[in-house]
Parts: sequence; C-alpha cells; structure tokens
Amino acid sequence: MLALVLALTGTACSSGSDPSASPERLSRDDAQASLASHPPLPTTTKIHRVHGRLPDARRKAVRHQVGRVVDRWWEAAYLGGTYPRSTFPSAFPGFTAGAERRARSDKALLTNQTRGPHVDSVTATHRSVALDILATDRRARAVTAHVVLRFESTGDKAGTTTVRGRLFLTHRRGAWRIFGYDVAKGSR
Repeated sequence: MLALVLALTGTACSSGSDPSASPERLSRDDAQASLASHPPLPTTTKIHRVHGRLPDARRKAVRHQVGRVVDRWWEAAYLGGTYPRSTFPSAFPGFTAGAERRARSDKALLTNQTRGPHVDSVTATHRSVALDILATDRRARAVTAHVVLRFESTGDKAGTTTVRGRLFLTHRRGAWRIFGYDVAKGSR
C-alpha cells in the first residue's frame, strides 16, 4: 500500500494521393454525416484494482470522471483539431498547473506535434483506460490510470502511433486532475 501511495505522489516523465489533385473540403453537413456513419471509437474504461473501501456508486463515478479527463487530453493532444497542424496550444486540459508546465516541455511526447505538420487525418483504433484507485474513508483520493491509445494517420507520415503509460490523478477543486505521468509513444 505504501508503494502505491509513493507512486501516486511522484511525478515521472518519462498517402498515396495524387499531388496535383486539389484537397477536398467537407461542408459542415458532410462532416456531420461522416461522423454519423463512422462514429468516434469510444474509450473502454475499467477499474483494475481498488485499495481501500469504496462503494460501487463512487467507483462508477470515478471511472466515468477519470475516463473523461483522459479522453479530453487525447482529443486535445492527438485526435482532435484540423490536420495538418504544428501547434497544440490547449493540449493539456485536466492537468494541474505544475503538470502542465512540465508537459509543455514534453510536447513531442505528449502531443502529435512532431507528426502533425505531415498528417492529413488521424483515426483512433484503440482507446483503453484501466484504473487503480486509492480510497480512504470510503472516498477515492488518488488514481493511477493505465492508458493505451492507438491511432492511424494519413498523409506524408502515414502510420500507426501508440501512446501508453500511466497518468497519476488527484481530486482537486471538485475535479480529477492529472498531476504526473509516465508515458511512452511510438510510431510505425
């Protein structure tokens, strides 16, 4: 149990299209129709382990809330926005101020910044989150989220990118916030 608490309190950082063809622009109606026929891949969020006592209703709430925090980061840092692009100005929603400062220096790892200018689109193919929850007094106090995101890119640097690792979260100011991370990213 002590090892989990120590782990939770530390911050680890670790197309083949014709070039002469003009790009096709989708109208808002076309984009909405495309989303309706190909809805975004949902994230699978599950509870792996709970240390301490936590009622089922609170477990479900934590699973839902932390899953949303991870999804917001993935959308801002990798999946959302218009490609090609090289800037990710709001890539860290749900991060504490200190974690965001650290993450800004790790943008090559924690966003799609390095590939973004060479990518036309990204599509998630796998999104999973498994939670280890530390609870005291029947309340969740800290969470380690084991995350895996895999997405396909089209464009000059077409390929598959996988982001995996751990996010460390605490409940602050009425919301779950990421205060640390241990994440790896690879592309092929």
